[in-house]
Amino acid sequence: MAEVDDQLDGNRAALEPVLLSDPFATHIGAEVTGWGGGWAQAELLVGPEHTNLAGIAHGGVTFSLGDLVFAVSSNSWGRLAVALTVEVQYLAAVEVGARLVAESHERHRTKRTAAYLIEVTAAPSGSDPRSPTSDSALVASLHALVHRTDRWHLGEHTWSDAWRSTH
Repeated sequence: MAEVDDQLDGNRAALEPVLLSDPFATHIGAEVTGWGGGWAQAELLVGPEHTNLAGIAHGGVTFSLGDLVFAVSSNSWGRLAVALTVEVQYLAAVEVGARLVAESHERHRTKRTAAYLIEVTAAPSGSDPRSPTSDSALVASLHALVHRTDRWHLGEHTWSDAWRSTH
């Protein structure tokens, strides 16, 4: 099994530019800070350009950051995955200057579908949201489902038969 798991690491360098090439994420200032098989993390510093008419972070920004990690985590196995549904619950307002951190984790995967839990936290301006002493607060929770296609990033030939049958 380790041989099969090593295939992601073997293709990681080629797959990473595919997963990190989202022009919209770049446009809003989001940055993927980590990813692996079935998971991803990204950050965004909330600026005035991210606000709504109430002067707080627009829900679309929070959703977009969650959607970014959803896309990266669901495509991380090398198979093209496209969203079927995403349900979002906004739990708290986010002020300008806060750093949003989104994390996506795969909850279940079959050949055709996969389910993900995405959580978005916010740390006040100037604090590190990854610090164990951080005042980070959960600001959104997303539950998402993808359709896993028969198309493979990097081409089917790049992934072994054993990998394709299990991933």
